[in-house]
Amino acid sequence: MINLDEYEQDILQSVENGEWESKNNTDNRLLELQSYIKHQKKKAISLRVNENDIYELKKKALENSIPYQNLIQILIHQFATNKIRLNM
Repeated sequence: MINLDEYEQDILQSVENGEWESKNNTDNRLLELQSYIKHQKKKAISLRVNENDIYELKKKALENSIPYQNLIQILIHQFATNKIRLNM
């Protein structure tokens, strides 16, 4: 069993008590987000990357069932928006 803090336990109890309702618009929201992503301007770049790094990226992408180019895009976006940090 996972140890939950008090706040997390309150949320879990609230969900289990049926206090949350789905907005039932997940299909519409998914289409909206896909459209947003599809219409973003993209810029093609060329860079040299260590062959072993590409192999590892492809392996991780395969584990997550996404193309490795998408994984690279996600990593760049998360770094650019400060969701992940670079440790040097």
